[in-house]
Amino acid sequence: MDLLPYWNLRERPFETTWDTRFFFQSRDHDEALDRLTFLVEEQTMLFGMLTGEIGCGKTLTRSVFTERLESRKFRVVTQENSAFTFNDLLAGVLQSLDGNPEDAGNTKYARYERLRRCMERVHAEHRHLVLIFDEAQEMSPQTLNELKLLTNLNGAGKNFLTIILVGQPELRALVSGLPAINQRISLRFHLNSLSMEDAANYLRHRLKVAGHVTGELFPGDAVERAFQASLGTPRELNRIAKLSLEYAWLKGFPQVTFEAVDAIVRDLQRHQNLPQS
Repeated sequence: MDLLPYWNLRERPFETTWDTRFFFQSRDHDEALDRLTFLVEEQTMLFGMLTGEIGCGKTLTRSVFTERLESRKFRVVTQENSAFTFNDLLAGVLQSLDGNPEDAGNTKYARYERLRRCMERVHAEHRHLVLIFDEAQEMSPQTLNELKLLTNLNGAGKNFLTIILVGQPELRALVSGLPAINQRISLRFHLNSLSMEDAANYLRHRLKVAGHVTGELFPGDAVERAFQASLGTPRELNRIAKLSLEYAWLKGFPQVTFEAVDAIVRDLQRHQNLPQS
């Protein structure tokens, strides 16, 4: 019997995916969504910043956030990779907003003016423009500083634009060294790792989304072992759970037991530099 029918699943529950069905709303993730929503609904703040360790769920949180924004009220543009010059990032934003007209200039000034016109069109539709730059820790200090030029497009008592920076913890240090940007960030939130209770609920949630009736495949001691080894990081928890699910299936276990999880953790510690626990 294959893995999925063995565990009564429709699909694999622990793959790396941006599928928002698998989003688990821990207390931290819930607060992040609330704060980001407040930021763009308020429409008086220039910048927001969401940070978190690698694998903590920033990108999936961002996807859920943008999915929940009403299209009649917001126009959202996301740049998945921010390791470019300001002019190149501006080109990417414009490509999403108005395509790439043949007669459009490619200088910074020309693109800035195109963005102004795009923003005016979005505003005329009674919508607010939200620009999200993911992996923002990859921006150079110069590029980050130049982002403040975009906030100058907000004027005369009208706020057309909110910018959200998403990145790893080093983004906070980068921003703190740039007063022109640091002083403009009105909202900051850092995503923490999952708690032990959240980790159990996280595994259960993903199993249920994947088709399991109860999501109860990992007994308490197995969850605890996975939690300790993953340090509560969702991406690492996924990896351990995925491999443990396969191990328990191959062994013919009725559940994903402590033995299965422990075997996987020990193997990862030997071969893939998982922290000892």
